[in-house]
Amino acid sequence: MGGSVIFYTYGSTLELNGQQLTAGMLTADLLNLSPDEYMRLKKRMTQITDLAEEYERKRDIALWWKLNEKMDALCQKLRRYQVFRLLLDEDEDAFFSAIREITEQFSVFPTEDQAPTAEAQKRQLERVANQFSQRSEDAPLDLFHPSEADLEDGMAFYYEMLRAFGPTKGAWRDYQKRLDRYALYLHDIRAFNETIQNFIRFGLSKLEHNSPEEYAKALYGFYNDERIAEKLIVNPIRNNGDCYTTHDAYELSYVPRPLPDGSVAICQEHVTDSLQALMKADYMLALNSGHNVRRCIICGRYFLLKSGVHALYCEGACPHAPGYTCRQFGSVEVQKELAKDIPKVKVKVTAFARITKDLSRNAISQKDARKAKDYVRDLLYDALRDASISVEAFEESVSSENVYQCCGITRTANPRGRPPKKKAGEQA
Repeated sequence: MGGSVIFYTYGSTLELNGQQLTAGMLTADLLNLSPDEYMRLKKRMTQITDLAEEYERKRDIALWWKLNEKMDALCQKLRRYQVFRLLLDEDEDAFFSAIREITEQFSVFPTEDQAPTAEAQKRQLERVANQFSQRSEDAPLDLFHPSEADLEDGMAFYYEMLRAFGPTKGAWRDYQKRLDRYALYLHDIRAFNETIQNFIRFGLSKLEHNSPEEYAKALYGFYNDERIAEKLIVNPIRNNGDCYTTHDAYELSYVPRPLPDGSVAICQEHVTDSLQALMKADYMLALNSGHNVRRCIICGRYFLLKSGVHALYCEGACPHAPGYTCRQFGSVEVQKELAKDIPKVKVKVTAFARITKDLSRNAISQKDARKAKDYVRDLLYDALRDASISVEAFEESVSSENVYQCCGITRTANPRGRPPKKKAGEQA
């Protein structure tokens, strides 16, 4: 009821509410919450806060009903993202449903305190307790080692108590805790998303090599460079109280436990009230595992990479060409069409053609060709995002001479064609 988040990490896996996830999946998904969508969520939360304050003043149950409908709608919007589909499970729906029933039930009464008398409370408590005691006669509740069924029964008992007692002051205090939790969710979304997006853009995208050690070096510089930290890390002074924290308070334990797939592992058990702590655990575990999150240059969505390749395109549906993925759309053949309108893409296609020609002549190896093309892709990534890089400067940077030199590739000059005929009078 307090909003605590319990999750487990082991290897390159994060487990939340019984679901195993590859580290970085939650991060890549949440980073796709756009600033415009966030502002709409923030506006909803402001309306909810205003209604809560109005209810505090007037104690009009109709206001609580309206407030509950807006909270339920906000919950549904957040569930567009996987982390909230796991955090805000069916218990959230049951809670909103119970509040909806008790606020509808008493909405005909204008402003009176509808708390039942002590005698009525006693009778209601006995009735509900008897119902649940009859359910568990064959399987009594173990308070020290509750099963999942016991926990579900406990939550169901709580909701029945809400329905039995109605909109009491205690019920409102529980509801306020939920309001505070949702407000913290939005604070953490902004702090985490904006900071990590800046880190990906200004830190990771500039790396020559992708590896856990390089990611760690980049993060260290990002946290400790005073010239950029103030601008790129969300802080309360510049962001109206929102703050990205480099340290989080939560309980950590090492526990051997069976996993959903049937295996057993010694897991790190994390207990926290912070969404930000959960998301950072997911992202940092991904970086330590050699995974990376990048932004597709075609659709603009963030996606997870499980290798050190400098990929520019995701595997999602391309917004410009139905039936193709962004990776397919970004292939050489399609880029030939793009090159008609984008000069830098044309330069890249030409550079790829030179590398392919050298490969066909056995002047470079398959491994060298792949390395050279990856390097050119990275240069294109920077050139497309930086308007100060001219087409001429980009063309010079992707010349075969520069690319091979930067990649440490030695080109073999193989003789081509027939050997020249000897001229009259020449000696063998």
